[in-house]
Amino acid sequence: MNQKKPVVCVLLGDAAGVGAELIVKSFGRKQKAAENAKVVLLGDVRVLKRAEELVGDRVEYILVRPEEIRASEKELLMVDAGNMDPAEAPFGKVSVLCGAAVIEDIKSACNFYAKGYIDGICFAPFNKEAMRKSSGSITSETVAFKAECLALGLPIDEDNGEMNVVDGLWTTRVTSHIQLTRLGEYLTCDKIISMIRLAHKACRAAGIENPRIAVAALNPHCGEGGLCGDEEQTMIKPAIEEGIREGFHMTGMYSADTVFIHAFNGEADVVVTMYHDQGQIALKLKGFSHAVTIEAGFPHANRNSRPWNGL
Repeated sequence: MNQKKPVVCVLLGDAAGVGAELIVKSFGRKQKAAENAKVVLLGDVRVLKRAEELVGDRVEYILVRPEEIRASEKELLMVDAGNMDPAEAPFGKVSVLCGAAVIEDIKSACNFYAKGYIDGICFAPFNKEAMRKSSGSITSETVAFKAECLALGLPIDEDNGEMNVVDGLWTTRVTSHIQLTRLGEYLTCDKIISMIRLAHKACRAAGIENPRIAVAALNPHCGEGGLCGDEEQTMIKPAIEEGIREGFHMTGMYSADTVFIHAFNGEADVVVTMYHDQGQIALKLKGFSHAVTIEAGFPHANRNSRPWNGL
């Protein structure tokens, strides 16, 4: 076995969703998803077995204890969380039990990282409503990862948040899972600047030497000189100017209905959007089946690199 392969912990996700089935399709006997990494699955074995039966394939893992991960010669392992009976996880139903199991798995994975058992974390889909109902305070995987990293003393960059990537194009957003009617309460110049910095650092860490950062406007037609709103002049333009002062390669601002035309034509490496659907609709139309989410600004996936760029 190549000892230089990174060890990646892959969480099964919400048992009432499609996570375990996706993992069987990705790591089944005819697949090579684990060829570039040593993979350790984390979740309840019973949930994975149910998925194997449904998909009609088998994942050839061996069960290990967390402290055995590094020493194992096998490249596809599993740690049995034993925390979710599939009989209590009917498909498509929001479940407090599933939400609690997901949060427990996130905590375990972060602990594995802190103890040096793994180098990075990947996760199948979660259900935010289930997580919130099970805890009250944890409203997303980002919140759960952040809380556990802070509890473990793991470094989190001041500029952090969720980013999405499809076909080489990165996006991030200034506001995320909020009511659109409350957007004005969350959108500030400082938050826009923070996401511009996050976009620059994440793309740099991914190997883009001088990332081109496109910034979307909030209002139609960039506000029409104040006719459709003044956020472009009072918040977004000053944030772009600050990015230029800090040496970033800024483009835009672009009207939100044209920014992705430019980006998908190769004119930008990363797009900073103002709210969730402004970017997500474009990305999911472009590549729903192969877009990925990255928790940027969290401990780096490689423990020997800068402690920065994402789980």
